[in-house]
Amino acid sequence: MDTNSISLDSIDSKLEDKLKRKTMNISIAEGSFGVFSSVIADNYVVPFSLSINSTPFQVGMFTSLGNLISPLGQIIGSRKTEIKPRKSILLTGILGQASIWPLFLIIAILYQLNIFQSTLPWILIAIFLVYMLFAGIMTPPWFSMMGDIVPDNYRGRYFAKRNLITQSIAIINVILLSFLLDWFNFQNFLLFGFILIFIIGFFTRLISAFLFTKHYYPPYIFEKTDHIKITQFIKELPKSNFGRFSLFVSLLTFGQWIAKPFFSVYMLTQLKFDFSLYIVINLSSSLVGLFIFPLLGRFSDKFGNVTLLRAGALIIPFLPFFWMIYRTPLQIFLGIQIFSGIGWTAFNLATSNFIYDNISSKRRGKYIALYNSLIGIATVLGGFLGSILIGFIPITFMDTYHFIFLLSGITRIAVVIFFIPKIKEIRVLTKPILNVKSLSIHKWLYDITLRHDNYKKQRLKKKTES
Repeated sequence: MDTNSISLDSIDSKLEDKLKRKTMNISIAEGSFGVFSSVIADNYVVPFSLSINSTPFQVGMFTSLGNLISPLGQIIGSRKTEIKPRKSILLTGILGQASIWPLFLIIAILYQLNIFQSTLPWILIAIFLVYMLFAGIMTPPWFSMMGDIVPDNYRGRYFAKRNLITQSIAIINVILLSFLLDWFNFQNFLLFGFILIFIIGFFTRLISAFLFTKHYYPPYIFEKTDHIKITQFIKELPKSNFGRFSLFVSLLTFGQWIAKPFFSVYMLTQLKFDFSLYIVINLSSSLVGLFIFPLLGRFSDKFGNVTLLRAGALIIPFLPFFWMIYRTPLQIFLGIQIFSGIGWTAFNLATSNFIYDNISSKRRGKYIALYNSLIGIATVLGGFLGSILIGFIPITFMDTYHFIFLLSGITRIAVVIFFIPKIKEIRVLTKPILNVKSLSIHKWLYDITLRHDNYKKQRLKKKTES
């Protein structure tokens, strides 16, 4: 059972609602620092690995293995959630992540001093995997806790708004850091630029940990009957709605990761983009997502997560094919990243909310761990297949990168065609899909100001009272 500085027995419903709303606001601030740290890891570890002479095979190894280790950490985290407070598990994962950032600094310093240069790429892989392990440990308690904090009928809009704020802050800072990294590269001090970025990642993660101590953690008692065995989960895969959903996302992830580790390598080594251009292109899809988060959040709440999932799934399979055609930055932005931002934003928001709708609070941590374990296995298999194709099997009839892009797209199409009709919406929805008023510019602007649904009612009530 979770412990708190405030006696849970004395909290009435109004006070608890107030604490939950306060936690929702703090979570946005925490996410702004936490996501900033995560985006640094996601966007700069690959360029850093290339700067210490990692091979494309090694890049594919640590990115795909990281997505297997993270679900392993989630299984550990979900089991700990059954016996320990969610707060302590969260802080263990976050402080563990913070402790890894100084090790990245040491690798940069050792390379600069010409010490163990040939083995540093493998050491980087090992350290990054530990980082991903801690990231996994904190996921089940966070997912479980936020499911208890955010009201069901406001979940889509809240997480859309949270993502809008956190991603906006992360994108602005990462773009600024990319120009800083380019300046260091121009001065022939590239590794010093990475050192500075890693220091920022360390401190932002520490701030994130501090803000987690200010969260309200609702009472949580785990019963033995809530325990889910792995064999039970596997048996449910082809039978239950959530099982088919898990298979669908996992196999689509497999197709995605055949090519995903190599888009960055392709831009940096084949298209010869500099770091600033690479980061701008890499983040442009996220920037597109920012503008549609509010609309998609309201869409999800009104029309259902499966409808939103299908919309994203219609776009995602065709994205790899565009990489075979477009080569200039403008072509990639207009022809790929805009559609990528729309498709993946819709898909990721729908998958997250689908889990909340389909799994009860006490089982949510374990289910999310097992679900992400499937995705992790699919990620590793897809990444390994791509790594083997690009590193060991000569492709003579076409460009090797284009071949893995083609294979990725075909796999995605097959998965979407087979699984999408089998996934059903469980929520009862009464809103028509083509309600023009619900999708009006006024509603979009109202969402993007991050106001709650009862905001207008409160203002009208104040005017009436006055």
